[in-house]
Amino acid sequence: VLFKYFICEAVAMASVKNIFFNFLFIVFFCNWFEAVVPYLCKENNRVGKCELLENCESLKNTRLAAEVHFNADCSRSGLTGTVVCCQTQRRRYVPKTTPRTTTRRTTTRRRTTTVSPQRVGLNPRGLELLNNNNCGAIKNDRIAHAVNAVQGEFPWVAMLLYAEMKPLCGGSIITDRYILTAAHCIKPELQRVRLGEHRISTIRDCVSGVCQSFEEFGIDPYQKPQVHPNYRSLANYKDIALIKLDRTIDFAAHRHIKPVCLPIPPMISPVLPSDDLILAGWGLKENDLPVDILQKGVMKLEELNRCETLYSLYKVDDSRLCIQAGANNSVSCRGDSGAPLFWKSEYISNNYILQRYTQIGLVSLGYGKECGSLTSEPFMYENVTDSLQWITNAILN
Repeated sequence: VLFKYFICEAVAMASVKNIFFNFLFIVFFCNWFEAVVPYLCKENNRVGKCELLENCESLKNTRLAAEVHFNADCSRSGLTGTVVCCQTQRRRYVPKTTPRTTTRRTTTRRRTTTVSPQRVGLNPRGLELLNNNNCGAIKNDRIAHAVNAVQGEFPWVAMLLYAEMKPLCGGSIITDRYILTAAHCIKPELQRVRLGEHRISTIRDCVSGVCQSFEEFGIDPYQKPQVHPNYRSLANYKDIALIKLDRTIDFAAHRHIKPVCLPIPPMISPVLPSDDLILAGWGLKENDLPVDILQKGVMKLEELNRCETLYSLYKVDDSRLCIQAGANNSVSCRGDSGAPLFWKSEYISNNYILQRYTQIGLVSLGYGKECGSLTSEPFMYENVTDSLQWITNAILN
């Protein structure tokens, strides 16, 4: 690199008699050198090369890129755009040691669209239960206008069965004994919870020689479903509940059944508006058509201000998520209540950064009269992060 600048500057300072030759030499030689010899840099005491973020395989699909993209070594690389110090080796997690400074906005209040993991006020014993299993495993890189999920793609999605064994709500596995769902799904008619389901019309589902069967669980007779103490049914406020199963889930025996992660340590990445949020359930499709196969749809996080305007009769605070239809115009419908909303987040495992599916919300005020119709208006979902303190205490009962 020093050789490049020495030659280029030496030529540039040559006699003006050869100014045209100098100009051509600088343009072609320096550009050729830039393309052939990468501009080296150092990040966390490791050598890398300066590249555009979209060309760096180790960083372009991670939220941490936003934190590490500026590197002083790359300031004179000549690249334009988001330039990073790209390292090909597997990334280790290096916590920041410099204190963060905060500024207070004095402009018009604008609700943030970033949802960060909860780190304070959580019961340590409850955290241990939530982190005790291999949660949120990613298998592949009634949701109107959704697509069929791959068999076993989301092994934490639960189906709540009521009188006449009708599936009217969904839920998610968070431990080997507890299901997370919406409070308005807790009714006297609730009878059983079905796990490991994919296609409702068949008892045994098989794809490419791999077969799985659903498992049904009852409700613990000694522990009624727990509804959040601040739940208000008319306002759908704190619309979140826990169901304790009548027996423990044997994850080793039923490998197609697994829990989802919750936004707690060791998760390190927040949810951003650019993230794809996934909703999975068996709710009605467009035109109130029933669903046979588990559906999945892509959603996006919106500013709370939008939902605050649309849902003026409801209390809109940090316990809510404002969710917009995403890439495949997915919206939730009747039967999706309690279904999990999750995304690919980053976790620390043995000092390495891995990706896991993490539940950020669940369907609450997620459908209306226009169920199944394409709409530009967002819906309000329950923010799981806001209830983690209650969850980490309630699962100890």
